[in-house]
Amino acid sequence: MPQGEVLRTQTENVGAGGICVILERPLERFSQVSVRLEIDPNLPWIECGGKVVWVVPSRRVGGRHETFDTGIEFMGLDSGHQELIRSYIESRVEAP
Repeated sequence: MPQGEVLRTQTENVGAGGICVILERPLERFSQVSVRLEIDPNLPWIECGGKVVWVVPSRRVGGRHETFDTGIEFMGLDSGHQELIRSYIESRVEAP
């Protein structure tokens, strides 16, 4: 990915340690990226570094072209933002 390029994408899965995003093209494994994440419009943006740890080609049901599920590990995420993500996820998960 060229330096400074911005990719807007849908987050498929988020956890306190990283995210899975759906991209139109693959990123190189182990490449460094900047992450700017909005988990809720009423919460502050989360910004940190990230490292691409896996890339899996996929095709969505009814999709016409290949996409790439991409796992990004958070790097340098401060503990306050990590706790914000964890609390947000826990508030959305139904208890058994």
